[in-house]
Amino acid sequence: MHEVSLVTAAIAQALAVAQRAGASRVARLTFSLAPRGHVTRQAVETLVEALARGTLVEGAEVEFEAPTSKIRGTELVLASIDVEVQ
Repeated sequence: MHEVSLVTAAIAQALAVAQRAGASRVARLTFSLAPRGHVTRQAVETLVEALARGTLVEGAEVEFEAPTSKIRGTELVLASIDVEVQ
């Protein structure tokens, strides 16, 4: 499944950001979907929940923003990562 590799990469990116920031957890991931792509919100939400278990991303909110010009040649963009630092 193409979606699995996209979400896996997004989680890896979020983990790297969280670790560099010394974060205790990732609070929110905001994605942008390609308007004509095959990746759905439901697939992203389900995959984040499943693939993030046991990581700093587990339990993070998953939000979506309107597609932007960043969506060129890819179906899913991780637009922002919000972390909690304690």
